[in-house]
Amino acid sequence: MNVWERSHQIRGIFFSHCSTVILSRPAFKINESNRFVDSGEIRIEGVKFIDGSILNFLEDIHLGNIKRYSYEYIQSTGFFFSYENEGHENGIKKPLNHLHVGIMKEHAESSLPEKLLEHKGPHFKAPQMEFHEFMGIIVANFFTEHDDCEEILRNLGL
Repeated sequence: MNVWERSHQIRGIFFSHCSTVILSRPAFKINESNRFVDSGEIRIEGVKFIDGSILNFLEDIHLGNIKRYSYEYIQSTGFFFSYENEGHENGIKKPLNHLHVGIMKEHAESSLPEKLLEHKGPHFKAPQMEFHEFMGIIVANFFTEHDDCEEILRNLGL
């Protein structure tokens, strides 16, 4: 898989499978590697959902494989969760595939512990995350009342 093929897969997830819960078409930033064939980065920031939440997306592809990723979902309340693989492991403190859960600091009350603010908290070990599964988690947990919820999940293969 090269960067352009992968970007078309991601576009399909947004524009075909999840179009009824997404408010605006996301802008893709694609950087192909000049050094390696089938390598580069796909970045999408600020995808807006119909409830005001947003999604940020990053995949770094090297020689046809996803080597690094970050899938972040932020609600209008500031609550967020993010699945990441930063391409290197730091033992139990920062596993290769990990999950962050917290609140964005501009929404936080002063009584919240520092470890719950943005990405300062623990890196919870998680299974490797596929983007279609990440979108399924969002739909299944935050759009259950939406008329197309079951159809979206089916289209995502979940």
